[in-house]
Amino acid sequence: AEMKGSGLQIHIPETIRDVNKEEVPFVVKTFGGHAVVKVPYGNAGQGVFIITNQTELARFQESDFGYSRYIVQSLIGNYEWSSQGKLGRFYHTGTVPNRRNEIYVADLRMMVGAGPNGFRPFAVYGRRARMPLLSRLDSEVDSWDMLGTNLSVKLGENQWDTESERLLLMDRKDFNSLGVGLDELIAAFIQTSMAIVAVDKMATSLFTQKGRFRMKAFRSINADEPLIHEIETGNRDEATCSQEEGAS
Repeated sequence: AEMKGSGLQIHIPETIRDVNKEEVPFVVKTFGGHAVVKVPYGNAGQGVFIITNQTELARFQESDFGYSRYIVQSLIGNYEWSSQGKLGRFYHTGTVPNRRNEIYVADLRMMVGAGPNGFRPFAVYGRRARMPLLSRLDSEVDSWDMLGTNLSVKLGENQWDTESERLLLMDRKDFNSLGVGLDELIAAFIQTSMAIVAVDKMATSLFTQKGRFRMKAFRSINADEPLIHEIETGNRDEATCSQEEGAS
């Protein structure tokens, strides 16, 4: 809202928040049967479900993450099967075609830091999906392999691996396959900087001037009771530890 009239905004897919698990199939249907369902509190690609058919939807419905609210977003894939949202259909242009005329979904990641003189970029890299983007969906091809760019692979409880062969470093020639120019790099810098500011301002608004967490304010924007229980439990444990340290 603060940026209204400036021509600047943070670009995200069409997003519906605070969706109960029972409501997910209906929301997916409003996107034409293709969507992305996310556990809001995950990272490294965990808790992200790409839905392009009933099998993938059932896989999500059978999962249990212990939370009650989810995010559903429009799916950005190939033009032929991306979600149809209120603002139209967005799709991946993909990497520069290879010798087999294949294109891959890839993302551009920019790391930005802030100091007394403002923001500055620190690093830029890209990540490529495992498989080329198909013009027609194939039930035998996992949609995550076409659209997922996260490099982290979970092997087990607290066990991870990284598929570094899909990493596109800026100082290597395969980075050119992204087909990005100066305009895209500037846009990435602006988007990243704006996102940092937005997160910081939201986090700041959830604390009083005395540094106490405003649980009522947090609950008004996120009423996911299992998450709130985790936060309250963690705060009680922290308070107990602080008292014990003070007593010693």
